[in-house]
Amino acid sequence: MQTLFKAIDRLMRLDEVIASLALFGLFVVAIANVFMRYLFSSPLAWSEEILQLLMVWATFLGASALVRRNEHVLIGLLNERLPAPVARWNTRIFNVGIVMLCAAAMLFWGLELLPFSRFRSTPMLQIPYYWIHVAIPISAAMMLYHGLVRLITNDRLVTSDQNMASPAAIPETAATKE
Repeated sequence: MQTLFKAIDRLMRLDEVIASLALFGLFVVAIANVFMRYLFSSPLAWSEEILQLLMVWATFLGASALVRRNEHVLIGLLNERLPAPVARWNTRIFNVGIVMLCAAAMLFWGLELLPFSRFRSTPMLQIPYYWIHVAIPISAAMMLYHGLVRLITNDRLVTSDQNMASPAAIPETAATKE
């Protein structure tokens, strides 16, 4: 069973790799288009469509990677003023819960969008918008998975990151300062 979870976790880490590759592709295509436009006065006609596809995939899979690493936008002002057990539940409810709620909405509406995307395609390359919009439910499902893992592991990643942030939490550091 552990090997199954490790295999699923490795698969779910692909979001960061694919988002990075899409971002690199975005950079390469954009630079090539600028180069062709200003040096040869012949812009790449297909570049806008590829840039749109790569931007959507980089954005949504990048958001999934940020949820996995707990580096997404969150408001920690209230957590600093609450006692530790209450702060942990506050983190679970607001940080993980709201992200999972938004991911569930993305999954639902992303799946609702896909049937309509099959009938439209990009003008130049004739890429069905399905391949652009399918990034939404895929990333939403990955965000839901990452949120469930965070809830099942009892926020160990979140609380260990917060404890490491304060020097008083590390006994060696507190002893050396005295």
